[in-house]
Parts: sequence; structure tokens; C-alpha cells
Amino acid sequence: MMTKTKSETPTFDIPRGYGMPVINLYFWVGLVSAILLRGIIIADHYSVFWGKAIWYLGVTGYLWFFTHRYHIAKRRFSVVKDLDLLEKVRTRQKLSEKDLEGMEYLLWSLSVSKERANYLIITVFSVIAIALSLCLDLGILKL
Repeated sequence: MMTKTKSETPTFDIPRGYGMPVINLYFWVGLVSAILLRGIIIADHYSVFWGKAIWYLGVTGYLWFFTHRYHIAKRRFSVVKDLDLLEKVRTRQKLSEKDLEGMEYLLWSLSVSKERANYLIITVFSVIAIALSLCLDLGILKL
């Protein structure tokens, strides 16, 4: 007797991807939050108030951004798990229409994701923030 996988049950739906405006919104929320958090280094040299304000804004933005990223990761994982895609690909099983829809969603989601650009920009701003902070702390630079 063959057991049905979740992908064969009518209750499993492949997630729909977000439109580019939503994808871009979260990209900018993450980017601005990253810049704000690195800007604390400069703000603290001038004002405790602005340092705290920037910290709250940056952390709130990150909370919103990473909650969204967690949701996306959970959706992707669910597609792989519920369709048992890894095992099907590993054992070279024939993929059903639902499996192919799931694979299409995963590949689309990865291809439109701005996470690579976000990681690169965050890395660059982190290096700049560290260098700027060292220059300010060592008195090399006066702002």
C-alpha cells in the first residue's frame, strides 16, 4: 500500500510570491535599519538622545525586516518539507505538477530575493562604521 505524501493532499497550497513593491519595501527597511544601527557610532559622539533614537529606529526596523525574512525562510522550508522535494530529487523520483509548482516557487523566490545585495551593503557599511569609529575614538578624525 502506498501512502500519500502531503503534496498529494488537496490541503497543501504552494505559497504565492510577493510583488516587487513588497520585496523592495523590505529591502529598504533592512538597508535603512542597518545604516541607522551603524550610524549610532557617529550620533553617540554628538548626543545621547540621538544615539538612543537611532538605536530604537534601527532595532525596530530590523525586527520588522527579520520577522519578514523568518516568514520567507519558513515558507520555503515548508515547501521543501511538505512536498518531500529533497528526497524526491535525491532519489531522482518523477516530480508531480505540484512538486514542479513548489520548485518553481522556490527558484523564483531565490531569484528575486534582494538578500545578497542587502548582505553586501551591510558588510560595506559595517567596515565603514568600524573604520570611522576607530578614527573618531583615536582622535584621527574630528566631526
